[in-house]
Parts: sequence; C-alpha cells; structure tokens
Amino acid sequence: MKTEPISERPKISFDILDSIRGIAALYVAVAHCRGTLWIGGNEFLKLFPRNTWNVWDYLMFGSSMLTRLAVEFVIVFFVLSGFSIAYSLSANKSPLQFYKRRFIRIYPSYVVALIWAGLVFLITYYWYPQWYNGTFNQGAFIRTAEMKDYFRLDVILKNLFYMPGHGFITPFWSLTYEVIFYLLAPFLMRRVKLYTIVSIVLFLINFISPSRVQSWSLPVYIYEFLFLYNIYFVAGVLLFYYYKTIENWFKNISKRVILAAIGGAVILMYAFNISLRSETVYSFLVAAVLSVLLILYFLTYQVRIKWLMGIGKFSYTLYITHFASVYLYLGFYWAIAKPAAPYILNYFVWMPAVLFCLLIAYLQYTLVEKRTKKVLSSLRKKPVPAPIISG
Repeated sequence: MKTEPISERPKISFDILDSIRGIAALYVAVAHCRGTLWIGGNEFLKLFPRNTWNVWDYLMFGSSMLTRLAVEFVIVFFVLSGFSIAYSLSANKSPLQFYKRRFIRIYPSYVVALIWAGLVFLITYYWYPQWYNGTFNQGAFIRTAEMKDYFRLDVILKNLFYMPGHGFITPFWSLTYEVIFYLLAPFLMRRVKLYTIVSIVLFLINFISPSRVQSWSLPVYIYEFLFLYNIYFVAGVLLFYYYKTIENWFKNISKRVILAAIGGAVILMYAFNISLRSETVYSFLVAAVLSVLLILYFLTYQVRIKWLMGIGKFSYTLYITHFASVYLYLGFYWAIAKPAAPYILNYFVWMPAVLFCLLIAYLQYTLVEKRTKKVLSSLRKKPVPAPIISG
C-alpha cells in the first residue's frame, strides 16, 4: 500500500470531526443514564407483563430500545482514533514526540476522572451504605457492589496503568485499547500495508473460529485488541491514507443517497443488536461503516453543527466522567424522592441526568482538559530546531 507523502496529506478540518465525537459521547451518556436510572426492560416486564400494557407503556419501552447501542458508538471512537492518529503521525513520525503529546492530551484528565469516581463513591457510601452492603443486587447496584475495592492499592495501580475494573469506571474499558493502539501506532504507521493485512487476517481467524482462538488462552487485553477491536482502528487508518481518492469518489454521490446510507446503517445496527439481543461483531462492523460515512459526509460538505461541536470539544471528559456523575445524580434523587423500592419506574427521571452529566463534564473540562489542550497548542507552535550539519 503506497501511503501519501507528507507534502500531499489532505487538509482536514478536525474541528468538524468534533461533531461526530459529540454524537458518540452524547449517545453513550444518554444510554448509560437511561440504563442505570430507569428500571430496565427485563425488570419492567417482570412487574408489568406485556398483556397489561397500554399505549404509553409501548411508547416508553420502545423508546428505551433506542439507547441500547452504547458499545457500537464506542466503535465510532475507535475509527476516529485511527483516522486522527494516522494524520498526526503523517506529520511527525517521532515516537517520543507522539507519546509526549498523547500523554499530555489524555492522562491528566484520566487521573482526574479516576479521582472523581472515587469521590462519588465516598459521597454515596456515606449517604447510602445500603447501596454497597448487599441490600440491593440488581440494576444500578450491580456497579456499586463493584466499587468496594476501589481504594485497594493493587486496584489503584491497575487503574492508573489503564487496566480498569468496573463499578463507576466501567466505560474505561475502551481506553485500554486506545492506549495499546497509541503505543503501537508510531511503528504500525511505518508499514501500513503489513499492518492492514495482519489485522484483517487476525480478525477473520477469530470471526471464523472464535473458540479456537480462545483456546490459546491469550491475556485478555492482547486477545481483545488483536482479534476484536484493532480492525476498527485499521478502518480509520485506511480512510486517512486513501482519503483523497475516497473523497473524490464520494463527491459523485448525491447527498440524498449518502444520508440514506447513513440512516440505513443506523437501522441495521439496531436490527443486529435487537435481533441478537446484544452488541456483536455484526453491529460493530456496521458501526465502523457508519463512522466512515459520517467522517466523509461531515468533512466533504463541511457540516458544522455548533452545539454538537461544542459537546465534541469536551467529549473525552464527558466519556470518562459521566458514569460516576450518573450515580451522584441517583444519590440526589434518593435524597429528594426517598424511594421505597430500589428501582425507578418514572421514565422521565433519567432525562435530566444527561444535562447533569454534561454540566459536570464541562466543569472538569474547563479545569483540566482545556488546559492540556493549551499546553499542546503551545508545543505545536514551537519551531523545530534545524539539524546540526558538521562541516
């Protein structure tokens, strides 16, 4: 695969891609607010059999199904990462410089998010010890039980080194694979063709015979990165290196057809997820296609949706803080409503939690992530020293 020379790399308005990050992060936050705060489908069916439903019950249950693609929208982040990192390394292939930029960009916010999760744990444990002592063992309280060992030294060290557990940092699982990709990217980008071929082969081996691959008993992070998730980073990398060719082809397709394809991809994702009752490789692959279509559409037609771009600017902080924020919101709800049952039947209770999570995320973004971005901007403006030539 012949990659484009640096001088020919496409000019890309990365602020536009913030809209797509905004879509993905907002969807995940909405999905977790609904999934954590509302009673949920299975429990609802136990309390209210379908033969007792009225029109509102059908509308409520049906609309809740629209929030079930949280993992699929994480795949969107993987494709965006592949695209963005390939662009970044096309300008400066120095691993040390790349690692320095990535560390400044993601780690301070990550550590603050870990602290935030611990703080929410301490607050809610003080308020409601019954959340943590085994009194409740369903719905949202599955995650509270997982927080008991959060301040154990080995757990703290694992979290700091991107080997997160569950509880209030459950969404952090995807960051492990992002970091693995970052660590390997400076070397993978030197042999994009080989990287692509090997990645496709590994993906297909697992797709065809997953039981055989699992019998090799590889460490979970190595197995899941190589055989499950790496292929989506590859999709983003390939989109960057073939961007000019694909964009020229894309421009020949009418907007209506493109929008129909985007809508069709969303419908197909839901079809796979609902029919198979969970996220699977099939819905992931469609999510990757959707990601490519969105990137091409937004960049080709310079689509700027200001409010989504605004959310996209702090999408990383939103992603890593929102789940703990949901539990703090639940604590406030308990203080006000004093519920008699552990589950929440009122469908509207979870909706204000989205705004609450956005507010908390924006405050943390202002305090941490925004500052790290300024540091990175200053580093990029520094002139590169001229090489010393011995005479």
